[in-house]
Amino acid sequence: MKVWFLSLGAGALLLVAVAIAGTEAGWWFSSPPDDPVLAEQPDPSGYQWRERACDFEADWRTDVLCGDLLTPLYVTPEGPRRFRLPVAVLKSDARQRREDPIIYLPGGPGGSAELTEEGIEFWQSWQLYTQSQRDLILIDRRGVGKSDPALTCPEYDRYSEAILSEAISEQQENREAGDILQRCFEQLEASGTFRSDQFGTIVSARDLAALMGFLPYEKYNLVGVSYGTRLALATADLDTVRQAGWVRSLVLDSVYPPDQGGLISWPGVVTHSVERFLAWCEGRAGCAESVADLDALLAEALESLAQEPMYLSIPSWSRDESRSVAVDDRRLFTAMFGAIYDRYRWPDIVEGLRGAVERDAEKLKPLIEVFINQALDGSFSYLTFMAVDCLDHTLGTEAEYVAQLAQYPQYRQYLGRWDSHVCRWLGTAEKPLPTLEPLPIPTLIMAGEQDPVTPAQWARDLAQSWPSAQLYVADNIGHSVLWSDTCAESSLGAFLDNPKAQWTPMAPRGPKGKREPCE
Repeated sequence: MKVWFLSLGAGALLLVAVAIAGTEAGWWFSSPPDDPVLAEQPDPSGYQWRERACDFEADWRTDVLCGDLLTPLYVTPEGPRRFRLPVAVLKSDARQRREDPIIYLPGGPGGSAELTEEGIEFWQSWQLYTQSQRDLILIDRRGVGKSDPALTCPEYDRYSEAILSEAISEQQENREAGDILQRCFEQLEASGTFRSDQFGTIVSARDLAALMGFLPYEKYNLVGVSYGTRLALATADLDTVRQAGWVRSLVLDSVYPPDQGGLISWPGVVTHSVERFLAWCEGRAGCAESVADLDALLAEALESLAQEPMYLSIPSWSRDESRSVAVDDRRLFTAMFGAIYDRYRWPDIVEGLRGAVERDAEKLKPLIEVFINQALDGSFSYLTFMAVDCLDHTLGTEAEYVAQLAQYPQYRQYLGRWDSHVCRWLGTAEKPLPTLEPLPIPTLIMAGEQDPVTPAQWARDLAQSWPSAQLYVADNIGHSVLWSDTCAESSLGAFLDNPKAQWTPMAPRGPKGKREPCE
């Protein structure tokens, strides 16, 4: 799955990429008729569940349930409104199908579950590869994907694409983009689409708890990646979920604990991540084998593009055309940081830095092409990311932020000015999210040692305080072990089958049907 981030004109580096167990022929897995609303179940809390026909085709498997979770009504200037959150349940066709499904929670918090024909076919393949032998539940959270209403700002999308061809100053870009975003949020608030009390991790956790109550299962396994791990933890900790005993196990990949993150910590996270990666990659086969001083190469590349940007013609993945992109030092740094997420792109970092130094467009293109096309991919909701991330954290003070920049000065020019950050006017939490006490739930915590945005140390700290947790750290992985390590991915089912046993990732079965531990 995609994970990405974008250096927005607003000045911040934003991180960027799912009751009774049914029988084999359960009532809600039968092929639905054409009526879009098949069932409606009210809940005292104000939630409703409506089964409906799927709005996508699933060519090679038809056992898919679709429905909508309707959230409680809230008051707006234009009258009562509620969110419609689309849900897809993919039934496992395993002979020994387990009765406890997976709820997969993607990152972001602007990432969608990709509830499209192409996405569903991918998820069906993923069910088989992970050998989970379980039904898979996917939901688009508030504001993302096919949820209604969704948080969108077409004017900002157009601006983000238009300025690619320009090498304008950071101050101008921050001012123009910030003005657009502020207007969009004001318009969304006036229409009732955005209200701060309708977003945030705790709100989404209550949505998930309501969904678990409606679906016909007794137990669930929550599998979260990146921000999805924070949501999984918050959901498992709800009183209603604890009392019902719904969560059977947790898989936390690239964990984002509630006491981490936020604007004030960002300079330290970025600096430590870049320095750690450069030191690990330098001289290493498959990364920067022939580079004796990778830090010096980065500094030279940034200086070259600060003095004179390069102009590249980058093919669009969504349209039959190319985009003109001005690559200055800020965009190079952002593209490089994004590429650290994915170990398969690490060679592109080194080649791209060389291209910047040598003024060789062909060497620089692969690094920039992926960054630009992922950043402009419409499946990620940047506005939802901003809303949830701001509302999950306290703001801090300008003095605290400036002190962090002074402590980590090496890349401070790429971290955004205090007065450009959207959380200053969008709103923030009055108090930090509470630190969770250890949950009595079997938990698998995964981390990539080179993860730039949810550092492996966060996983180690959490695992140390949770006696029920197992920790797996992969040295040569960036962000998300499940999406980078096929050995660990194919072993997910083994953990879910026996979550209290010691988990060892095993390679997929070879020609003789045997599985060996991962190398």
